[in-house]
This record gives sequence, structure tokens and C-alpha cells, in this order.
Amino acid sequence: MSEKLTKRQQDALETKKKIVNATKKLLSQKGFEKISINEITKEAKVSTGSFYTYFKKKEDVISELNKLDFYILAQTVIQMKEKTIIERLEYYCENFLLAIERAGIEICRQWTRNNIKPLPMPEEPQFTKYQYDNKALYSVLADAVRHGELSEYFPIEDFTVQINAQLYGLMTIWCMSDSQVIGSGRIKKYISNFLTPALTTYLKK
Repeated sequence: MSEKLTKRQQDALETKKKIVNATKKLLSQKGFEKISINEITKEAKVSTGSFYTYFKKKEDVISELNKLDFYILAQTVIQMKEKTIIERLEYYCENFLLAIERAGIEICRQWTRNNIKPLPMPEEPQFTKYQYDNKALYSVLADAVRHGELSEYFPIEDFTVQINAQLYGLMTIWCMSDSQVIGSGRIKKYISNFLTPALTTYLKK
């Protein structure tokens, strides 16, 4: 049984959540470069000291915003034993992009800037965001090989890089087109027209 949080711990989590939510709101309104720590704390209704209790600089809040639901996406997909590997990959790719789109375009743009100069992940500082995403998708494909859905000769690393390149490409185009090109609405065609034919060679009967 997990240990119950104390009142102090609960208050600390709530304060941190207020700062993150305030930053997210201001990002959507003004963009990252135009907001200050003072504006964040004012919006969050917390002291500047409280901000520095949890973050050294405003860029650190972006790393916290990286804690989206796609962190558990790979494990969720692996548990979908009733679905084929192609169906699982479609679910993974679509929900990866939906998680980013729900966060908002300004946050996505800042993620892109951050990941050009990679930042360590909050939960696993030995990984950057890109390395973390590669590790997650690799685990989905490796599980399909381990359970005999894909051939033991399936090039897991090559497919991992190519699929993530498509996801990051659609994410970047979404930003560059000012959300006119919506990646989550286009990923099914990529799965059916490109990924499925490529995987067919390696599918076990």
C-alpha cells in the first residue's frame, strides 16, 4: 500500500501544480519568450520564493510540462493483447500526437526549441526527451518480436527511428503551419499507406 501524503506534501504538490498550470496558460497567450517568472507567480498566486523552491528557471517548467500522458502510453499499448501490432502502433502514434496537441502549440514550439539542445527528462535524467521516446517505442516493437508477432529478424531500431521521425515531423509541421496541418488527423494514412506495407514482410502468419 502506498504511503499517504502529509498535509505539507499535498500543499507542496498543489503549489507546484499551480505554477505549471499558470505557465501553460501564459504560454498559450503570449509565447515563452514574452513571459517572466514574476508573471508566472502572479498568475499562479504564489510567491517568487515558491517558484524557486521547485524550479531554477522558467525553462525547467517546460521539462515539467513534458510529464504528459504519453509517458505511460507505451505500457498501455503493450497491454492491448487483443489488438494486432499494427492496431497498437496506430493507437500509439495517434495518442502521442493528441497528447502534444492537447498541450497547445506554444508549449510544443518550446519543446521543439528545448529538444534541439536536449534537456534531461525529470523522471529519468539519463535520457533526453528524444531518447525517452525512442526507448518507449522500441519497447512496443520489441514486445511484438518477443511474443512472435514479428519476425526475430525484424529491425527494431530502424523502425523505431523511422516511426519517431514521422511523429516528430508531423509535430513540427503542426507548429510551422500554425496548426493548419494536424498530425493526429493524418497519422492513419501514414500507418495504412506506408507503415503497414513495410511491416507486412516481417509479420508472422
